[in-house]
Amino acid sequence: MSFSQIFYNLDEYKQTSFPNNYELAKKKILENISSDSYEFISGMKKNNYNEINSIARELKKFENVLFLGTGGSSLGGKTLVSISRNSYLQKLKPKIFFVENIDYGSIKDLINGIELEKTAIVVTSKSGETLETLGQYFYISNEMKKKKISLTNKVFVITENKNSCLKNIQEKEKYKFIEHNKFIGGRYSVFSVVGLLPASLSGLNINKICSGARSFLDVISKKSKKFDFFFFPIFVQNQLKKKGTNISVLMPYIECLENFTYWYRQLWSESIGKKNNGTTPVNALGTVDQHSQLQLYLDGPKDKFYSIIGKKSKKSKKPNHLIGLNIEPKVLQNKTLEDLLYAEMNATIKAIKNKGLPLRFIEIEDTNEKTIGSLMMFFCIETIFACYLIDVNPFDQPAVEEVKILTKSLLKNGKD
Repeated sequence: MSFSQIFYNLDEYKQTSFPNNYELAKKKILENISSDSYEFISGMKKNNYNEINSIARELKKFENVLFLGTGGSSLGGKTLVSISRNSYLQKLKPKIFFVENIDYGSIKDLINGIELEKTAIVVTSKSGETLETLGQYFYISNEMKKKKISLTNKVFVITENKNSCLKNIQEKEKYKFIEHNKFIGGRYSVFSVVGLLPASLSGLNINKICSGARSFLDVISKKSKKFDFFFFPIFVQNQLKKKGTNISVLMPYIECLENFTYWYRQLWSESIGKKNNGTTPVNALGTVDQHSQLQLYLDGPKDKFYSIIGKKSKKSKKPNHLIGLNIEPKVLQNKTLEDLLYAEMNATIKAIKNKGLPLRFIEIEDTNEKTIGSLMMFFCIETIFACYLIDVNPFDQPAVEEVKILTKSLLKNGKD
């Protein structure tokens, strides 16, 4: 496997056999994987990688590509692109921008700072009715029209093949149409064209991403003990929830995985937060949040489960990027930034362990395509398994619909 887990302070929950709800949830997961009942998995197996890569090549003719969308229509692709893009630089060609919000000032500054003549737009909305995404499209397209910039061959639409506002726009304007699988919800769409198109555009090998995802499924499907090993922490979280542990902290010590924590936050929240159930996900980033949240984690309420992600240490015999030789403090002499990072991460793990707090450490081999694909599939299955343990549907989001209805009502009536 391309990643492993180490558990701390979970020993009291180890057992030779699991309760009935665990075994039923496990059986359901494995049967659904075996029978290709999960569309986000069966759809992944049907991906036409040549077609996705071909669309990416079309987009590479542009200087900039704007991905319009929100939530699951954006977070998966943004997470994958983060593997290729240094957070300090924008060296990708073309430059990739994810327009997720509807803040007028931010979008205005973006389009004023790029050459719109050399810009393509990818509009993603599964339903074709997402107000935020439609608002983004109308604003940007109107600005282009004001500047007499043609939209011909510049707009690509990802939506379901059904009657909707976005599909009608696509047909009327003759934009490029890319079908969104109607059976895959946004938060599970990372292994579809929604996530793989921006990944391919950023230079990633999308075949390897999905290969990594499939390799994880193979491992848990073929070896029952492996399944139990990977999903034991979720069983513990479920037990701890009954004792008041209702917050789950995800903290990678890898900067390019910061967007991964936002992707996971949506995946977990929208899947499990139903019928007064669920734990609240909190995303953090090492080492930054050692200086903003760690005080609370170590000395605050004992209501959190911790998941730390880090890379395996690869120490070279003769490091050529030492911090310094004759400097103060002396503890940094003959050390690299990697040495400092691993010391900080291991110190955090040890401090949480010493406090007796529940913790798992997920160690990944690298941030390559196969590893990230495997890790994202792991979290998808873990989320579904957690939902089955408490008997909630991991694929719907009924409460959100109320906000959509109220938003439309306020826009229509102009009242608060």
